[in-house]
Amino acid sequence: MDTEQLAEQQILRYQSRMRHLDEMIEKARKGLDGHPEKEKHKKTLAEILQRRDDLKVKLDELLLKNPTDPEEQVEKAGLMAIWEVLAQDLEALLEAMGL
Repeated sequence: MDTEQLAEQQILRYQSRMRHLDEMIEKARKGLDGHPEKEKHKKTLAEILQRRDDLKVKLDELLLKNPTDPEEQVEKAGLMAIWEVLAQDLEALLEAMGL
């Protein structure tokens, strides 16, 4: 696999994760309507959205750089691990909301 294919693979994986997170966020937003603990969950969702936006900016910056730089690969791996934690937090929110 050459460098260009590797970069494309990384971008596709990132886009897939972003779509999955956005689908869960939309589900949480819809679930807030009429929920008895709306304010509590709304605050949690706002915190998750801020973390998502911050992480997206960092990942977008890395994707625009040289995909073969070893230091950037390590940083990207660390950010993707944070991405997984963010997804877990969002899943926990959905579960707490009964969705």
